[in-house]
Amino acid sequence: MATDLTAPRTVRPDVASIQRRTLRLLFTTQIIGGIGVTIGIAVGALLAARIAGTAAAGLAQSAGVVGAALLAIPVTRIMARHGRRPGLVVAYVVGAVGGVLVVVAAANRWVPLLFLGMLLFGGGTAANLQARYTAVDLAEPARRGRQLSLIVWATTIGAVAAPNFAALADRVTSGWGLPPLAGPFAFSAVAFVLAGGVLLGLLRPDPLLTAHRDRAGGPARHRGGGGRSPGDGRGDVDDPGPAR
Repeated sequence: MATDLTAPRTVRPDVASIQRRTLRLLFTTQIIGGIGVTIGIAVGALLAARIAGTAAAGLAQSAGVVGAALLAIPVTRIMARHGRRPGLVVAYVVGAVGGVLVVVAAANRWVPLLFLGMLLFGGGTAANLQARYTAVDLAEPARRGRQLSLIVWATTIGAVAAPNFAALADRVTSGWGLPPLAGPFAFSAVAFVLAGGVLLGLLRPDPLLTAHRDRAGGPARHRGGGGRSPGDGRGDVDDPGPAR
């Protein structure tokens, strides 16, 4: 009888529960992160035009895109070595630092600092994009598309809601002495710190590291380096295999 190699393997109940918890957590943080990214993007060009002139408005937006692309390289390396959680947290922290630098640049009308801040602000975008991979680390093959789309929708919810908070952010921060259009970036920094803090505290166990252990047949199998797949009834013990 032919074997269907495309059939999804059975997922252990503990792994399935970790995946459900990961999706709930990512859905929440993606809304927060989506707000943080979009509220800054919504006013970024206007702020750059106010400080550096209309010719620089497009360059500020481009700096955020380039920053997200550049940051993706070290973030993926961190994830490959240490898991999804530290990579996502680092990206959100960098984005928060970028938001703070933009606020300082706006207050002092310092154009180079503005572009540096926008470059680092791309960390928020990088974190939001990397979260989509996090959502499918433990997903069953038949459900990967649905679970990935769920996280994309969470980001969309935040992105749609964010522009409505821009005016509110300006009103709230005007009493702090911040110039117009700087307030949304202060809100973005807070949103990134909140999203990163939630992931740092609650994204445990790490889904990518859990997926590696599950595919290797558990910690004992990972150390032994055997080739049997998990769930076949033989890879649950530290069995070196038949002697040659």
